[in-house]
Amino acid sequence: MRKTGLKIHTWPDKILKKSCNRVEKFDYQIKNTFDEMYRLMKKSQGIGLAANQVGLDLSLIVIEVRDKIFRLVNPRIIKKEGAIKFEEGCLSFPGLTLEIKRGRKVWVSALDEEGDPLDIEAEGILSVVFQHEIDHINGVVFIDRVNLWKRFSLLPKLNRKNAFEKHLDTR
Repeated sequence: MRKTGLKIHTWPDKILKKSCNRVEKFDYQIKNTFDEMYRLMKKSQGIGLAANQVGLDLSLIVIEVRDKIFRLVNPRIIKKEGAIKFEEGCLSFPGLTLEIKRGRKVWVSALDEEGDPLDIEAEGILSVVFQHEIDHINGVVFIDRVNLWKRFSLLPKLNRKNAFEKHLDTR
């Protein structure tokens, strides 16, 4: 697998809380960005990745679930139905998993990498991944989906991990 110049940005990097800009121009750069995002996602053993997780202020997500790959531009959730609780992880929060309540079924509207419209109906794990990645491009991270007390209890662990990673980066 070819190497990519992108890297995963981890919490508390400010870009993770930024709502991404819509993509208006469809060219080889969009396809190249999707290729690089996909390679990094696979290398990192993830099943979804949003552009702001790699430092790009673009409304792009890539997902691979059950050998089906989605490369979506400007995706948004049109409708949710039901509820499901799922233990989620996130490449921007290495080592952290949280049980998050999401819609069991979602309808997503997006554009493909050519700029053609797509409408997708998803349920179960695919629904969860769509919601997680679309949250990212809207500046919402999964710790925002837990109650305030739980979030508060996570801070010492997150701060300790962040301080440790910064120490490693300065060596």
